Amino acid sequence: MLGIFVFACPGAPTGYLTYNMSKRESSRLSTLALRQRKAHLLQSLKLPPDLIHASFLERFLKCGRPNCHCRHGEKHGPFFYLSRCLAKGQMRTLLLKGEAQILQARRSVEAYQKALQALDQLSEINWELLRRGETLPGE
Repeated sequence: MLGIFVFACPGAPTGYLTYNMSKRESSRLSTLALRQRKAHLLQSLKLPPDLIHASFLERFLKCGRPNCHCRHGEKHGPFFYLSRCLAKGQMRTLLLKGEAQILQARRSVEAYQKALQALDQLSEINWELLRRGETLPGE
């Protein structure tokens, strides 16, 4: 599993330093280096208010009309949906209407994925620090 560290470069809003860290590599880093990466990660970890835990889907469908062109080739669509798994195998699906809603949904799902990656990176660092017998203060 790879963790991707993204640090915003001060004074350069469009520049980013990206660092990939595997579990094996994290065990080779010094405790100080891990703590520094953790500090940077915590500073950059800001949860956007519009994130959504869902899947963004694009579908092409057949209709029920027997003589429609979709029966013999080109299907209707694309239709865009947000889909979310709930408890006990239940699914929740939302049909997205209009370009603005589609773009917002796509950005919101991407924001959730980025936040999840950052949390995974933080978890990997904390795991390695605990493995080394270090304490995890609320820094």
